[in-house]
Amino acid sequence: MKVHITKIYNDASTAGMSQAKTAKIAKEMGFYEMGIYRYPVDSDNDKELGTRIDGIISALEPNDIVFIQSPSWNGLRYDYRFISKLRGYKNVKIAIFIHDVIPLMFNSGEENLRRTIDIYNQADLIIAPSQKMLDLLTEYGLTVKKQMIQHMWDYPIDYKLKQPSFSKNLFFTGAPSRFPFVHSWNYDTKLNVYTYESFSTDTINVELRGRKNELGLLSDLSEGGYGLVWSSDESTKQYYEMLQPYKVATFLSAGIPIIMQRGLTVEDTILKNGLGFVVDNLSEADAIVQSTTEEEYNEMVKRISDFNFLINEGWFTKKMLSDAIMMLLNNNI
Repeated sequence: MKVHITKIYNDASTAGMSQAKTAKIAKEMGFYEMGIYRYPVDSDNDKELGTRIDGIISALEPNDIVFIQSPSWNGLRYDYRFISKLRGYKNVKIAIFIHDVIPLMFNSGEENLRRTIDIYNQADLIIAPSQKMLDLLTEYGLTVKKQMIQHMWDYPIDYKLKQPSFSKNLFFTGAPSRFPFVHSWNYDTKLNVYTYESFSTDTINVELRGRKNELGLLSDLSEGGYGLVWSSDESTKQYYEMLQPYKVATFLSAGIPIIMQRGLTVEDTILKNGLGFVVDNLSEADAIVQSTTEEEYNEMVKRISDFNFLINEGWFTKKMLSDAIMMLLNNNI
């Protein structure tokens, strides 16, 4: 029996990074990778698509386990065909690890959501980022009995960063076109925004820092300050509350405290471990940065340094994958 995990290629976004880091941890545990290339699927006819997928799953044998990191970002046609091919092998067990639900992410309608859930229903186990998401998927037709919740993203790194120093800076990663609050940032605390987009900051307290590679970004963040985790607007807040924000792992990996919007799935972990603050509005976030003392900041940095052993060594993912295998193979769980 072998255990496999999918990983998308040709994707430099956060979606591609999260799948790559998860697959890297899984391979350290002895998993085999199924590499999925992100491409214009409509360029393949049905025969070509089938042949392509046959090559991807060629190492699969009866009784194996497959973890599908979802979505593939290749569309529903691809995903239907992929999981149907897996189901053609005798006694193969399938776990779908949901990173994003595209119809919810882009508000593309109930029909697309139900078609996506039809794919999920072919799995033996669903891993979702929150109970809120599982509840909503169940409302729209999810029937898979074995379910798990992902509690935190890991962020393994191969280099040592400096310990952050006390600083009244706030960092945010994301395109301002998707996060419009950036355009009206007039608080005392400077907001340092990492984005490929450019716009005028003459009348707001924002510094644009461009787009950086992983080491460049983490090195900047580790100079000191706070990481802001905030949804784009009220229309997307409901979906954002169902996710595990990848920004949390990024900021913690750099060693800086989190300031996050109330209602996000990871807030209990942040609060119970003393890794930052949960706030109701952005003015409260600004006030916290301005009022926190150097001593209080350094105490948080020390707690984060201890906690980071877990996310930098991949322990949340290792536990999740191990528990999932136990759930798939042990009917007493």
